[in-house]
Amino acid sequence: MLLVSNDFPPISGGQSRYLYDVWSCLPADQIVVMAPVVSGAEAVDSQLPYPVERVPLRLQGGRLSKVFKALQLLRAALAYCRRHRVRAIHCGQVFSTGFAGRGCRALLGIPYVVYVYGADLLEFYERPFWGRALRAILQGADRVVAISGFSRRAALSCGAEERRLHVVQPALDVSRFAAAVERDSARARFGWQGRRVVLSVGRLVERKGQDTVLRALVDIVQSIPDVLYAIGGSGPYRDRLQAMVIELGLRDHVEFLGFVDEDELADRYGAADVFAMVSREIAEVGEVEGFGIVYLEANACGTPVVGGRSGGVEDAVVDGESGLLVDPEDPADTAAALRSLLCDEALRVRLGEGGRRRVFAEFDRRQQAQNLWALSP
Repeated sequence: MLLVSNDFPPISGGQSRYLYDVWSCLPADQIVVMAPVVSGAEAVDSQLPYPVERVPLRLQGGRLSKVFKALQLLRAALAYCRRHRVRAIHCGQVFSTGFAGRGCRALLGIPYVVYVYGADLLEFYERPFWGRALRAILQGADRVVAISGFSRRAALSCGAEERRLHVVQPALDVSRFAAAVERDSARARFGWQGRRVVLSVGRLVERKGQDTVLRALVDIVQSIPDVLYAIGGSGPYRDRLQAMVIELGLRDHVEFLGFVDEDELADRYGAADVFAMVSREIAEVGEVEGFGIVYLEANACGTPVVGGRSGGVEDAVVDGESGLLVDPEDPADTAAALRSLLCDEALRVRLGEGGRRRVFAEFDRRQQAQNLWALSP
């Protein structure tokens, strides 16, 4: 089986992590991955038990670049499939790699599977050209893999056939989070002693809702003066968030961590009191959270989460069991949820432990890999 993807480590992000984790548990002698040439790729590929074919791609740019990227991937996939026997092509993204799958099926008769996340569908399905292309790719696929109930519903609304549509949720290498975090030493290392810490980790973009947490913090500091909001990640919204911190008078209560290295993630999650990412849908540009694997990572470390009730977040967070769901456009609702967790240790422990049990029982990447392998043509 051949996976063709724009996103694969060392590229960061949810799609990259999802594909890497699931495909790393498939039979190594029966798979190959085709991914972009990027800095650091050699180090990643050398640690993998299966081959990775790297293709030079222009990863940034507008919609015209998507067309060129699709043509490059189609050419590379056709060349590979003509040299090797390929059982099926898995397309990590619906557009650029979906064109490669559709083209190889038309020219070589190879079945293809396309993966959908949510935002990739909502952004384009109403546009004349892109909408037609989207429907053609979905309807021509032998299987469509959705990462959540939300993305499954979105795929159905875009023309995918229900009988070909399957949900394979994001999952974790649970061994990364099996060891208990030395919480006191981690808090000391991070300078979080004596603070009640709310942590976010994610790309700094409007959709992720860090601004809603900042507005909620204005209310929270009145009753919890030792609260600290630690914001991990980088992105174009950072300048706006930093300006908000000054405007709202929160300089003593907010810390920008920058990019959080994988090796440090578990300690950050375990040292925090609450993880919060109140993602919202921005319908006009098709921005929405398809799932949210960071919620699972935080839960795996025993930390309760607060999520925005939108998109696929309700698949990742069970309200009252692994965390709390809030209206992502309502700072008061967010403040109430955060305050309840920060002030009620029993609730915090119950949701944190419930989330950890759920992750280890339901979201082991080996289980999801078996599900994917079983449905492939």
